[in-house]
Amino acid sequence: NSQGAISIKIGNEKVFHIKNGEVLTDKLGLAPASQKNKVVSNERIYSVEALGKQVQVLQKKLSEQQKLVDSIKSEQLSPESLSQLAAQVAEMSKSLEKQQQLIENTQKALSQVNEQFLPQVQNTVLQNWVRTVENKVKQTAKNVFERLLDVLTPEVTKLRKEITSLKSQINEQITSFKDEVKYQTIRNELNQQVGNLTQELRTQADGVKNTIEQSLMGVKSAIDNTRTELRATVDDVKGQAIEQSVKAMLNILGKDNPDGSKSFKSTNFDFERLGDNVIVRAKNGETVLTDGVLSPNVSDQQLQALDKVQSVVDMHHQIQQDSQQESQFRNIHR
Repeated sequence: NSQGAISIKIGNEKVFHIKNGEVLTDKLGLAPASQKNKVVSNERIYSVEALGKQVQVLQKKLSEQQKLVDSIKSEQLSPESLSQLAAQVAEMSKSLEKQQQLIENTQKALSQVNEQFLPQVQNTVLQNWVRTVENKVKQTAKNVFERLLDVLTPEVTKLRKEITSLKSQINEQITSFKDEVKYQTIRNELNQQVGNLTQELRTQADGVKNTIEQSLMGVKSAIDNTRTELRATVDDVKGQAIEQSVKAMLNILGKDNPDGSKSFKSTNFDFERLGDNVIVRAKNGETVLTDGVLSPNVSDQQLQALDKVQSVVDMHHQIQQDSQQESQFRNIHR
């Protein structure tokens, strides 16, 4: 039985340990199966296969996110969905960086294996065995190192580019969404301003319209008042003229009554004078004229009939004048 201990480390990790001929740790598969003792390690081991599987998981997630990004080009997503998608891609980027760090640490540890040498051993048989183990460890480390370079490194580089592209696409969508929101905001503000201006113009137009209508109403009212005043003046003048005509007619055709009044009845009116007061009544008893003032209810037909009173008076005066002239003519020829 060999006495003593041999340890092999990659970085700070002990990958091979033999003591007093008993294999305590053999993560490199150097010792025969019969010499291995199963040792449970709490340390996390990252093999090339494990790292490769993690990279594949990231690739699958990236593919799913890419499909989602492609779909939002034809469908408008909400701000919350875009933010969530951006956060997921950012988390994927962090995971990729972690994978890259693990690969780099493994590469560094494998490089150290090629640079380190085991201490010299005096026992010739043991020395030969140790050298054999050392060469095998270095060859194994070299193979793993090359697999990292040939398999994982290109995949990680490709994955990093795809994630960067995905980030760019999402940022474009977010920028486009912000621009659309900004455009909608500006358009709403413009519509609001146009609406306010339209309302203000409508209010001003209504104010001008009301002012014009009020002015027209004022003019119409003034015209109506003037017409009323003019008619009142005309009626007053006409009433006084009719009164004078009635007085003259009563002097000619009037009947003297016991009370000192004079009266005359025509087809349409009853005429009466007592002193200076003259009253004209219609046949229904309604007063048409009192002391030179026409009744508000007098009709145009009644006014036309009263206007003929003066014609009767003029005719009577003409008859008297003709009679006097004829009498004078006769006296001259006698």
